[in-house]
This record gives sequence, structure tokens and C-alpha cells, in this order.
Amino acid sequence: MRADGSATVKQLDGQDFDFDRQWRMSGTGTWELTDRPMGWSDGQHVSLSVTRRTSSAWREPADAADEAAVDGDFREPAPDSYTWTLELERRKKGLALYFFYSDPDNRNTYYLEKTR
Repeated sequence: MRADGSATVKQLDGQDFDFDRQWRMSGTGTWELTDRPMGWSDGQHVSLSVTRRTSSAWREPADAADEAAVDGDFREPAPDSYTWTLELERRKKGLALYFFYSDPDNRNTYYLEKTR
């Protein structure tokens, strides 16, 4: 994510139930800080939109239950475009960005890391 509002992602998994489809996406797009209500929490969020997918891959199943959930013969690639809603967490060394994956009621968190 750059100061000019542009963004690049590499092998980022889908959010919420899309995570269970096991696709990963790389691409370019934009981001913006927003305070639009998201239903589950108030405050500011980052909207990260990939508007141009450059590649798509599949994540290896973590266990037999994951493998059974998605039959390899029926996998679909990542969508051509996709938008994540990222939460912000204040830490001693700055802000951490994350989103929820799989069943939103479980509140599993997926933290993003910046590559250099």
C-alpha cells in the first residue's frame, strides 16, 4: 500500500467464507481509509481493492477437513477483482492490518505483512 492510494498484493487469500475456497490472488489496485459502518464494528477500516488480477493460485489444504471442503476438480480461480475490508490494530511498532477469514462468527484473524 503506497501513500498515493495504489496497492499491490501477492498471494493474498480471500476474506470471510471466500477463504474456504482456497484461492490466492496477486494483483494491483487501490486502497482507502474509510469510516463507513461495517456492521460488526465501528471506527475506521481500510478498503483494499484489487482491480487487476495478475495471477491466481490455490492454497494447500491445512487438514483433511479442508481437503474435503474443496474438491480439486471443481476449484475456481480467484475472481478478476476483489475487495477486502481490513481492520486496524494499534501496536507498539505502529498499526497492524488484518481481516477475518472463514466463518465470520469465529473471528479468525489473518494478519498482513509488508514485504520489503
